[in-house]
Amino acid sequence: MPLILVLLGIGALLIAGATRKRPQWLRSLTSGLLISYVTLLIMGAAIEGYFRFIHYDTFGGKASENWRARYWHTNSAGYRDREWLPEDWAGKTTVAVVGDSFAAGWGVDDPADRFSDVLGGLLGDDYFVFNLAVPGTSTPQQLEHLQAAPTTPNIVILQYFLNDIDYAVMSQGLQILLPEPPTALRDLYMVDFVYSLLVNGMDRDYWEWEYGNYDNFVLWDIHRAQLEAFIDYTERIDARLIVVIFPNLRDPVGSIAYVDRVAFVFQDRGIETLKLFDAVAEWTPEAVVVSPRDAHPNAAFHRYVGERLHALFFYAE
Repeated sequence: MPLILVLLGIGALLIAGATRKRPQWLRSLTSGLLISYVTLLIMGAAIEGYFRFIHYDTFGGKASENWRARYWHTNSAGYRDREWLPEDWAGKTTVAVVGDSFAAGWGVDDPADRFSDVLGGLLGDDYFVFNLAVPGTSTPQQLEHLQAAPTTPNIVILQYFLNDIDYAVMSQGLQILLPEPPTALRDLYMVDFVYSLLVNGMDRDYWEWEYGNYDNFVLWDIHRAQLEAFIDYTERIDARLIVVIFPNLRDPVGSIAYVDRVAFVFQDRGIETLKLFDAVAEWTPEAVVVSPRDAHPNAAFHRYVGERLHALFFYAE
């Protein structure tokens, strides 16, 4: 609203300058400025209308709202999955998929293309696979979602990504500071688009910060305890735990050391683990991600992961 008032005020001043009795040169100047101003307003309104009502993307705040409105639908429990009923899992082997936006299928228009759904299709009617993934969560929240599952699963698949240490980071009052657009412009979709381009250009800085968190022994000890707590819970409910670890999809080789560090925690406890940095490097990062701006796995790589999980951990069954 303040921005609209400012624009109206500028327009009123220009109209006054062009219509009231003023020296000819001043009226000519303000008339020209008024025409240019109105033209810019019309162009700006058209651009804003495009980004607000037509454009959608999975990277960026407001553009992703348009994508979510089209493709992100949740059940009554708040998960991007169909409604669950007790008869769905009666007499079946239950598989809970837990994770963040990767497992939830961010950027994948059809949830049937997610690795959890691909795996469910391959396993057949003797299994019930349900997705408990929620974007933006880290290991402690994911454990809470598992504990609140509609049924105690026989098998748990934990999807891990190399930012799941962030909850440990925040527990110490640390965070990465990103530039913010001016308050008066934050409601504009075209400004949000430009801002998202700026943030996307800071990808290298972000990952240097994230790797540094894993190298910080205080943060790592906190996070390792979170991982151990997740393992402990699956052992208490006598569930088979399988962990699939996604690397930095834009730099799979550079993230190997950190993937291995996380994998060792699980492998040291005898947990089956799938590390994906080799697959991402073989495919090339460009072939794996949703878009140049969104480094979530695309539908094709989701299919690969679902098929790989089936081949490695379920095929003999």
